[in-house]
Amino acid sequence: MKRAVLGAAAGIAIGLALAARTALRAPVFDTRSGIEAPWLVTSLPPMLLVLGASLLFGALGTLLGRRGRHDVVTPFLPCGLAAAVFLPGVFALAPFLASFSGWFLDLLLLIAMAISLSRLAPSLPAVSLSTRTLLLLGFAFHLAVGSWVSKKVGLSGDEPHYLLITYSLLHDFDLNVQNNYGAEDYRSFYAGKVEPRLAVGTPYPVHGIGVPLLLLPGFALGGLYGVLVTEAGLAALLLASIYESALRLTASPKAALFALASFGLTSPALFLSVSAYPELPAALAVALSLRRLVDPQPPSPVAAFAWALALGALPFFHLKFLPLAGLLIAAFGLRFARERRFSLLSLVAGAAASAVSFFLFSWSLSGSFDPTASYGRQRIFLDRVPQGLAGLLFDQEFGLLLHAPVYLLGLAGIVTLFRRSRLLGGFTLVVLLAVSIPGAAHPLWSGGTSPPARFLFPALPLMMVAAAALFERERDVGVGRWAPWLLASSVGVALSMLLLPGGPFFLNGRDGRGQVWEALSSSWDLTDYLPSLVRADPPSLASAAGLALLLLLALGAQIGKVRWFRLAPVGGLLLLAAWAIDAGGVSRSRVLEPHWVSGVMHRLSRSPAERFLALPSFERLSGEALAARVSLPLEAAPHDGDPRHWWSRSYSLPAGRFRLSGAPPIGITFYSGEGAFQSDDLSFSSRVALGRFRLRARNLFEPPRLFLLEPSPPTRSALSTISGGVLRLHSLDDEVYLDPAGFWIRKASRASFLIEAGAPEVREARIRLANGGAANVVSFASARVNARYPLAPWEEREIRLALEGDVVEFEVESEGGFRPSELDPRSRDERGLGILVRSPGL
Repeated sequence: MKRAVLGAAAGIAIGLALAARTALRAPVFDTRSGIEAPWLVTSLPPMLLVLGASLLFGALGTLLGRRGRHDVVTPFLPCGLAAAVFLPGVFALAPFLASFSGWFLDLLLLIAMAISLSRLAPSLPAVSLSTRTLLLLGFAFHLAVGSWVSKKVGLSGDEPHYLLITYSLLHDFDLNVQNNYGAEDYRSFYAGKVEPRLAVGTPYPVHGIGVPLLLLPGFALGGLYGVLVTEAGLAALLLASIYESALRLTASPKAALFALASFGLTSPALFLSVSAYPELPAALAVALSLRRLVDPQPPSPVAAFAWALALGALPFFHLKFLPLAGLLIAAFGLRFARERRFSLLSLVAGAAASAVSFFLFSWSLSGSFDPTASYGRQRIFLDRVPQGLAGLLFDQEFGLLLHAPVYLLGLAGIVTLFRRSRLLGGFTLVVLLAVSIPGAAHPLWSGGTSPPARFLFPALPLMMVAAAALFERERDVGVGRWAPWLLASSVGVALSMLLLPGGPFFLNGRDGRGQVWEALSSSWDLTDYLPSLVRADPPSLASAAGLALLLLLALGAQIGKVRWFRLAPVGGLLLLAAWAIDAGGVSRSRVLEPHWVSGVMHRLSRSPAERFLALPSFERLSGEALAARVSLPLEAAPHDGDPRHWWSRSYSLPAGRFRLSGAPPIGITFYSGEGAFQSDDLSFSSRVALGRFRLRARNLFEPPRLFLLEPSPPTRSALSTISGGVLRLHSLDDEVYLDPAGFWIRKASRASFLIEAGAPEVREARIRLANGGAANVVSFASARVNARYPLAPWEEREIRLALEGDVVEFEVESEGGFRPSELDPRSRDERGLGILVRSPGL
């Protein structure tokens, strides 16, 4: 009976969650000036859908419960919290329940489905992968991920600097990169601006040369794609080493596969394995060392010397790896010192040769044997270690356990390793400390513009092998019972970081708000409930302390081999903590709504008025009344430079009429994408939805807010805009380059545009097609004009369009094109340009 009731409850939770997934929930403010009284806007699905889904899945859950398979549907019980939308007044008592919808609810459903399928599937025979198969699969997988990341993100953080050093080695045969920075040689592989990073008082790079030397062959043969191939090869070796080490340690293919999936399919490995950072080769060195240490056969004297040389090269990748190199070499000595075939003298000689080479290299670059002289100032602060460690584990932007909670098994697995082998357990713990403490002591413990927990990455292969040991030996005690939930949630978060619309979400900006958690906050701001050690405000520090206590309890449960440490009570404590944050009034979303309010504006402009119910007042509102309550907060970016210029964060605005509050009427400039248009008062309107919107104004005396006064019928969305006078030219796709005079269509491409009149008396617009420096054939298509023009170099053609309904859409296709560098060898512009689209009125 109990199983049937549990199955029925889980089934009803599934039905309610699926029905609630169709609802829109978002916080808005009831007045234009006040920010004290948040409302929750809810669009309710048809009650027939709610009832039907509840009955259908409830019956299915009851049937499974009577057959003893209630465990198949119980993972969906947390999704039932989405049913709070059907309980009037509940959001007034527990606003955090509003977060159980949208993308976050999708994530919970995905996690529950993965766990359910794992329980539903019959026990399969263990599959042992060969090294060759694993290398091929790992290489293909990471090459595909790397190609996707390169296309969506490109280079970021320190990557352009490492590749510029590679460029100098390849073309100049030296490490003098000062002239390469000055000549902007990075333009051949990077589109942004790179500021010089030189060792103090030298023309040489402050970054290590290990990564450039490693990437040099691939870069020389294939440019950036060759770099991707190199990184994919290193990542494949890393995966194979983790799998083989776990297999040798546990003799269980299932445990080895668990370690492989936990490492390779989660953050940070999914992203750092395809990045040009020194952490990837350092992690590979650690994994290869572990694989050799678990091998009972000792290395020969020659091999011991080679291992010491290779591990001693780690400081050439980054100075912070100097303690790690010493520990790895010492581990070889402790492991094989008593073996006859092993020569301790060879190991010491190799280590000495590596150390002498490193310090001589440091002296040749900076004139000092002190390798820290290149930085010119102290960069390690031991008093910051506690905050840095908390950040590396719990920060919502860069914390390991918030993005990949499966590493909790790795931390607990160190206890299991100690029980099996003090050497392996101590080795894992000491390496973890040698990696994490220097990272935590660094002022930029977050790693800058990089995936989360970058500074912990070299120690993560050891943690995953420890997790494999726990999975095999102690899965029924401590946190071992949590393994399916931790793995499924970690993979789910990684997939969210990779695939959610509008990414990339694996690169954060050190602004105190994790991008993936913002993206998952489609109804309520999840970032308010997660600690931000970047910001280090009291609520974040308190939250981090609570999570640290939970971590200690988990480790204690593993040490004591307790069986009562279950996930459900811990989940209840986390929900209670979220309720306490709401009750304490410390949630920051009550002051500034996050970027997804722009999505609410779009939904409001496209939805019928009768669908909306404002909670907790239970009052039905018309679309107009509701739209008047929705506002976008506009923030000033501190890096703008001019204190008179205030920039908003980026939004996407629907078509409609808007009003800005908080600024005198001296004119404001609206930027969407790369383009901009001007308004001379606090109200503006657009018949076109504006993508990537930002605003600039002068002398904003109070925090400005933007209100949607009257939504317009749905129209196309512009990615960039230019204007002049009463005309606005909108680009609808990314197949263009912005030019001060208009938009260049890419070579051999087609692009769509909208031209909009800002005044009703304007009834005609002129479009001018200006060809580049090569013969071309251009096609123009609109509702009333359809023409094809052969154009000689620099020839122009003008087209007149009647403005019907204030907006006219047209397409232009360029069959040919040219590159500016082909006409002028001094030009560094390698873009393929087709045709320039402009209007004399702009």
